[in-house]
Formats: sequence, structure tokens, C-alpha cells
Amino acid sequence: MNNADLALFRRLDLNLLVAFDALVTERNVTRAATRLHLGQPAVSAALARLREMFGDELLYREGAAMVPTARALELAPRVRALLDEVRLMTTPAERFDPARLAGEVRLALNDPLEALLLPGLTARLRELAPRLDLRVQPIPASQQLDRLDAGEIRLAVGYFGEARAVHDEQALHVARFVCVFNPALVRLDAPVTLAQVATLPNIHTSYGGEGPGLVDRAFARARLKRRVVVRTATPLSIPFVLRRSPFVALVPELMTPLFGGLADLRFAPLADAEVEFPVSMVSHRRDRSDPLVGFLRREVAGVAAEVFGAG
Repeated sequence: MNNADLALFRRLDLNLLVAFDALVTERNVTRAATRLHLGQPAVSAALARLREMFGDELLYREGAAMVPTARALELAPRVRALLDEVRLMTTPAERFDPARLAGEVRLALNDPLEALLLPGLTARLRELAPRLDLRVQPIPASQQLDRLDAGEIRLAVGYFGEARAVHDEQALHVARFVCVFNPALVRLDAPVTLAQVATLPNIHTSYGGEGPGLVDRAFARARLKRRVVVRTATPLSIPFVLRRSPFVALVPELMTPLFGGLADLRFAPLADAEVEFPVSMVSHRRDRSDPLVGFLRREVAGVAAEVFGAG
């Protein structure tokens, strides 16, 4: 470690990262202060120092809530992973050995996220916890938090709008939408505007990772209305429909690897609107000290970082 690194670490306060994690999770200064057992002024001061340290607003007020910036959502999984690593370093190794885990653990993933995350997660669990069986539950997004509260699943990954006070939520990725179409059937130049999309027949799905109404709200803000000619039960059918019909679809960019075998489709960015949503991992607070859930969260976060990169 050189002198510059030493100078940096002298200025770095690990407690600021703890405060950052609480603020991004709670999205409320008062609740973050309660979680940290600190006064609200202390947490507000910590937020000011964090903004200065990262050169970003990190959280901004929107109505009664505080909304994380894209930079905060990018930092959140890395900060959580760092804090988890510190926790592991200060915990005696004999207290938790994933190789000793046995039985079944259940989590909820929608179809695209299952296809993207399950291969890596399965490989990690096979190596680290070979006696642990994984069960992915096909639960609609609107019911996942209720199932989590009921103890039917231990972890859910997707878009949840706003988690409840009894949940621990960790942002994994910011998913942005792109326009997908068959250029042999639809003539569009990239980047594509919402106005152009509104003039064409649309295919749409409200899969668990998108949440209801995100795309429609973007059209409403632009004072546009589109015609949805097909509503699918799963987004995985969309590319096959687009190959044969002159339709367009707005889908999260994270899904494009799943369409990779269809070279006749084009993926165009949106020119005039950032339609996006956070992909989050949620567990129940009663499981905060459960080694199994902590282990599963770390592994899911690690796989998400590999799949999505920095977000």
C-alpha cells in the first residue's frame, strides 16, 4: 500500500458506508437513523459527507420519499458486499460453513431473471454448499412480498416498487428499456422515440421484473398513447412473435442476451425517455442474522454483479 492509499484510508470512515447502506435501504433519513441507533442530525450529516465523498447527490427527495440516484444504485451492491466481507472477517470462521448447509431453500425469480441468474447461482451453490437444494418458486410479482412475509420463500429478486418496513432490500441493477423489432418488417432508425413507438402495434408483457405500468407511465408523461395488440404471459415469447409480425416491443436491456440467438432482430435505444427500474433483492428482516439467508444474499449479489456488471 503506497502513501496515497494510506492517505485515502485515513480519510475514509467505514461508518459512512454503514450509513450509506442504511440510507439506500430505508430511503428515509428518520428510518435510517432508527436502524443505526443514531439521531437524525447525525445521519443527515453523514449523508452530506457521503455526497462530498462520492461527488453525487446519492439520494434526492421526491414527495415523502428519498430516491437513490443511478450512482447510488450502482454503489449499493458493492458497498453491501464490502460490509458483508468486513462482517465475515470479524466473525470466527467456525460459526458458519456453507458446506454444512443441508435441506431446501426457496426463492422467487421471474422467468428472465431465472434464466440470467440461476446458472451462475447453481454453479456457486454446487461448489460452496453442495448439500443445499434450491427451489425457484413461480410466484407472481404482486404476491412475492406476501409470500416472503409468510415465510414461504426466503429471498425474492425482481422489481417491487417499494419494499415494506419489515424487509431488507438491496439494489442489484438499474434496468433500462430498449425497443426491439424485426428490421425486415418494421422500418426504424436508432435511437427510437416514444412517438415512433406509439405509431406502431406493440407487444407487451407485465412480467415480474418490470412491474405494472412503468412503460405506460412513460407514454402518459409524453402525452402519447400506444396500441398494445398482444399482451403475453411471459416475455420469452416476444422475440418469436416479432420475427413474424410487424410489431415493436419495449423490453429491459438485461433481457437482450436471452434473444441473442435471433440475429434478425434489432435492439434500439430510446432517444427521448429513460424508462428504467431497479432490480432488487429482498429478504425479511427476521432473517437478518440467519447465516443461510446471509450466504444466499451474498451469492445472489455476486452472480448479479457478474451478469449485470456495474449496472
